[in-house]
Amino acid sequence: MAYTLTKNEILKKGDFRGIKWAKQGETTHFLLLGNKNPHPIKRIAIGVRKKTGGAVMRNRMRRLIKEFFRLHKMLFADYYDSLIKVKKIPQQVRWKDMREELQQLLLNVKTR
Repeated sequence: MAYTLTKNEILKKGDFRGIKWAKQGETTHFLLLGNKNPHPIKRIAIGVRKKTGGAVMRNRMRRLIKEFFRLHKMLFADYYDSLIKVKKIPQQVRWKDMREELQQLLLNVKTR
């Protein structure tokens, strides 16, 4: 499996607004929503509200979630769009902590 992230795998605002998302799981900092898609690829959308923090922190969260998706695509379902919403930004944003929390979120969804 190639660890790449293509433009087709990232959903833009217009692509994921107006869709009925089903709640898949939730952790302290993240909310995972899902929706089936007709395409044979895994796609991701990221939502971070302005209330969660400044622009620098919001963009850092987006970058870290994209990196997590790039490295852990096997945890995401085929023919499925995933929307990860950031509920709140942790006091210290560390890759290790975020990765563990997102992995736990996705593994809980797989076991249902």
